Amino acid sequence: MNTRLIELGETPEVEIVKYPVITDIKKMLEYDCKDAAEALPMMSKQFSLFEDDYVSKDMVQKFIVEEQNHFNWVRQHLSLPEEIGMENYLIEQLGK
Repeated sequence: MNTRLIELGETPEVEIVKYPVITDIKKMLEYDCKDAAEALPMMSKQFSLFEDDYVSKDMVQKFIVEEQNHFNWVRQHLSLPEEIGMENYLIEQLGK
């Protein structure tokens, strides 16, 4: 996406966001779910800015779909450790 911004004459802003070190699986899933839930509305807002730029609009739309899929995956996995047990959940994740 940064390449596209440069093509359009923009200067990409690089922001380093500190990601917390989380050692608890449930807390990590909760953090990822919250993070994705906050990111999706921001991405949708960005999507609306590219009405006449179909290439950028398509790129943003694909990114939104990927983020939505990630959000759905995390939401599904939030309750799994409690339902099947943490040990079984971790074994299942290692097998993939």
